[in-house]
Amino acid sequence: MTGARVFVAIAFAVLGASFIVSTGLLLREFSDIAAGTPLLLAHSHLFVFFPIFGVLVLIAFYLPSVVCTDLYWRHLRYGKARFLSGLGAVLLVSLGVYQWLDAPPRELWEVSPRALFADTGEPQGCPTADGVCRRAPLLATLTRMREAAQMRIGLAKFARSCVVDKMLEPPEDMDKERFCFPALRQLKGAACCEAQRRYADAVAQLQADRGQRSLTGTYDPVFLFLKILFVLIIITLGPLLARWRSMIDHHYRALVPAIERGMIVGGLAMLFWPVMDYGYQETSDALFGRAAAGPQLRLSLVIAPWALLLLFYFLRRLGKQGELIGRVAGVVTAGVAVLHYEELNDWAVRVLGIGTEPWIIGALAATAVCSAGSGTRAKLSKRPCRVAAPRARRDASAGQWAHQASPRARRPGEHW
Repeated sequence: MTGARVFVAIAFAVLGASFIVSTGLLLREFSDIAAGTPLLLAHSHLFVFFPIFGVLVLIAFYLPSVVCTDLYWRHLRYGKARFLSGLGAVLLVSLGVYQWLDAPPRELWEVSPRALFADTGEPQGCPTADGVCRRAPLLATLTRMREAAQMRIGLAKFARSCVVDKMLEPPEDMDKERFCFPALRQLKGAACCEAQRRYADAVAQLQADRGQRSLTGTYDPVFLFLKILFVLIIITLGPLLARWRSMIDHHYRALVPAIERGMIVGGLAMLFWPVMDYGYQETSDALFGRAAAGPQLRLSLVIAPWALLLLFYFLRRLGKQGELIGRVAGVVTAGVAVLHYEELNDWAVRVLGIGTEPWIIGALAATAVCSAGSGTRAKLSKRPCRVAAPRARRDASAGQWAHQASPRARRPGEHW
């Protein structure tokens, strides 16, 4: 498996390095402004999850990825062609998803610190003599939002839908005055939506000007593409290993416990991504307004059924009873999350989003480091593991030696 080990190691090293460099670049570029920390935490799904849990997933999934690559390259019929065509399809889908995501609203970290610091809101020099801002300064808005997120659970009540159905009466909450972050004052729904539109337009105009674009925003197309590629690879790997589980048992029997351990550790780590992603969505809604009423579907939701798949196929090392308990617990947890998704999003903002505390991020990083050891305990042999040869066993009832039947040998030219 030397070739598979080298190929996966290089690919995963590039992905892991891009995660760390992406976050490091943002921290270095925005370290001199007060809103640097809120900027990082508001986008924790990009700049906290990937350098911490993304790297952990790469470590945990290294052995399963090596085994899957070797299986296709050496043991499956037309495996090389299927592997290369599948890899090409993942690359094309990643490019398509990137082009779809590269759209408004633009983010504050895509604008240079100098341009953010120079922005004084609308009208110029806001607040004016009468104390009214049509659009508050960009950095002041984000700083105030972090203060509010640290004092309450969630920001959903500040994110009213700005899309009004003309065939229905306006929602009741549109007539109520609430604090509007893009204006930094109490406003009714329609007025706040106007301030949110101005806020989004201001960020988009600065991002469109290459001279005002941040270094992080300049290199983000590469980093974002690699993050999408990582997610698609990990999501694809789970069903493939489940599909060929019997062949993995045959060719790599000694590695099966380590493979299952890595899959479970990586699966649990990936669950932080949709939680952080929906925490970001709630923050974004409070800044830019909701695009629609009701539940919002994001691509990160695909992790939920994917994680359940792992629970159903890779818990055998816990025994039948442990496997059953794990499956039931997974289904119950998924059901609770669906029924209480709004409360979950609120807590995501407070604990893993813009309202989180630095010590929580430190604790998550320490947990990830400790968990990484679970994915590195198994040593890869130079040759795939084979089924053990026939061995003698003691027949306790007859007091004689007997031999276990060996598996049927593979005929020349036959594929398992």
